[in-house]
Amino acid sequence: MSNIVSKDIAIEFCKLSDWAYECWITHRNLFDDNRDHENTIGKSKYFTQRLSIITQEYCLLQISKLHDPAIMRNSLNLTIEYIVRFGCWGQDEKKVSSLQNQLSGLWSNIKVARNKSLAHNDLETIMNNAAHGQFTKDLDVKYFEALQELVNMVHEKWHSEPYPFNDLAQADVEEFLNVLSKD
Repeated sequence: MSNIVSKDIAIEFCKLSDWAYECWITHRNLFDDNRDHENTIGKSKYFTQRLSIITQEYCLLQISKLHDPAIMRNSLNLTIEYIVRFGCWGQDEKKVSSLQNQLSGLWSNIKVARNKSLAHNDLETIMNNAAHGQFTKDLDVKYFEALQELVNMVHEKWHSEPYPFNDLAQADVEEFLNVLSKD
């Protein structure tokens, strides 16, 4: 297969991956890693629960979109599969495929949630109040470490330098929580 990944496509993939990271790190820092939950975001219990669900579902949806098939009917999707399949990786093919397999670990745990409740309102899931999409502690951390590695490889191949994820998203959450704790 010829290389149909251009510089522009490579940078857009990096941006999409970074957006998934920003959504995840925002949710994780607001809710999962927030050591002062009661004095910050937890002041409004019902709003906090709703915001947690919204940010979690949106984050999982962004991850899910990265795992869509490269080709669906007559359309191309800018996904991990697209980058791996059409990137002409040469000597790096094994490494890129290995990263794709690592990333599939988390994806396999959230795929049912995507299909049953994130992207669709599956009647049986709703009526049974079924939960989908659990994964082991810190599998999400490992996922984003592997995604960062893949994104760096993509950006280095087409732009000759790595593409670090936006750590300002984490700083923004910390600043927001500091403001909340002062009230």
